[in-house]
Amino acid sequence: MSLFDDIISAERLHAGWRRVRQNKGAAGGDGVGIDRFEQNLGDNLADLRGALANGRYRPGPLQCVDIAKPGGGWRRLAIPPVRDRVVQSAAAIALDRLIDPRLSDASFAYRRGRSVEHAIGRVMTYRLWGADWLVDGDIERYFDSIPHERLMRRLAGHVRCRRTGQLVRHWLERFSGNGRGVAQGAPISPLLANLYLDPVDRAIDRRSHRLVRYADDFVILTRDRKRAERALARMGSLLAAQGLTLHPEKTRVTHFADGFTFLGYCFNGRSVAPRQGVDPDGYLNGPTKRV
Repeated sequence: MSLFDDIISAERLHAGWRRVRQNKGAAGGDGVGIDRFEQNLGDNLADLRGALANGRYRPGPLQCVDIAKPGGGWRRLAIPPVRDRVVQSAAAIALDRLIDPRLSDASFAYRRGRSVEHAIGRVMTYRLWGADWLVDGDIERYFDSIPHERLMRRLAGHVRCRRTGQLVRHWLERFSGNGRGVAQGAPISPLLANLYLDPVDRAIDRRSHRLVRYADDFVILTRDRKRAERALARMGSLLAAQGLTLHPEKTRVTHFADGFTFLGYCFNGRSVAPRQGVDPDGYLNGPTKRV
């Protein structure tokens, strides 16, 4: 069985549906919500599988929703229709088994067996090892900036299945006609976002400076200020080579003693505590508005 045949199998699509139902979420741009899709679940999944098998499948319109960010402002989600989320979830399950074991140990977001708390624990471990200085950084508009062609080449390095690659390309093109960006709110996007940054993770995570990254937020921990400054310059160069940029207002060199906040946790010297009421992912909860 090819990877594509695995993704569109009845068993895999049902697994994708179960994940979509568990995650809940709003309707996509076609207005069909989870309850409505479930009313004719058998027929809907059969029709979806048939369209995928004979090449008729095309993604539907996205629904844009703005989610309030903990630090102020709004984060825009682009939510695919339920039928597309089912296929993307099925693909994410299949691709995750191929890709995740190969990803850098410095990456913590959206991965099985990893969490915000694991990332915070890694930061404290490096602190105990004597890494007092750090780069507290953010990648500017990361999800919106990922170049499609470079992402597709990176995916092809892990997946030698033409039809699976074409499926992913359909989703990327539905989100953006300018060749950049993945949809926040799409089940396949977190895996693609981690895959794209993996070469950067591996290049920056060295013995002299250790990386902990969670999506577009990261810290690079070192033993002295000069190493931290070199790590910041190195990170900027690596991201630029991938068509990405550091956020100028959210990236700095600092010291543990001066305090900083990472993933909703406040670090102050040797202590760390969660900020009350903060969702570390920044878009899973909170007020929303449709646009």
